[in-house]
Amino acid sequence: MDDNYYIDLKSISLSDYEKELQNTELLPSRKIIKDDLENRFRVLSQHGVNNLNDILTLLKTPKKLKEFARISGLSVEYLSILKREIASSQPKPVALSEFPSIKKKTVEKLEQLGIKNTKQLFNFIKTDVERKDLCKKTGIPYDEILELTKLTDVARIKWVGANFARLLVDSPYDTVEKVSNANYANVYETLAKINKEKNYFKGMFGLNDMKLCVIAAKNVPPAINY
Repeated sequence: MDDNYYIDLKSISLSDYEKELQNTELLPSRKIIKDDLENRFRVLSQHGVNNLNDILTLLKTPKKLKEFARISGLSVEYLSILKREIASSQPKPVALSEFPSIKKKTVEKLEQLGIKNTKQLFNFIKTDVERKDLCKKTGIPYDEILELTKLTDVARIKWVGANFARLLVDSPYDTVEKVSNANYANVYETLAKINKEKNYFKGMFGLNDMKLCVIAAKNVPPAINY
């Protein structure tokens, strides 16, 4: 039902991910992943890892991670950070109630259908026909459903939570496709201006954060039709 909500980790080969990492700026706490990248990824390949899903499966539990560290010679620290980086490509669904400026009654009407978060809503809003059908079922106006659709869309981007999603949707970069095709410097300039006025996002973000955001958006399946 929720195909394409997340990046398909099985479709990203180990070699493709290695190339991606070589050209990606990582968070400071995760830069260890790029250290001795070629040799470490060769070890992963030698132990039967073909794609990113294989890595998460192999390191699924702390016990499995420690065992793989023992047999592979890769450190527990390295494998833990690698696992965290890959897992962050599939962010946790955002509760609809967490989005700023969404009416409580709207959230309650959706909850009556068992729709409480973005992943659940995703199955009802991928096309215009589905969105209009949801309007009929709930009595929620179309513009509110469309707003939630866009919030759900951008919340699929790595590191984008409820407040930052709200900030994106209040800007011209209100869909995954628009973010992925944007100039990150322009995104930063626009969002900084909006956030100064509306104060949606309490944390700090800079040019490099927007660069990472645009890169991350390029990997998100363009599954919602507008």
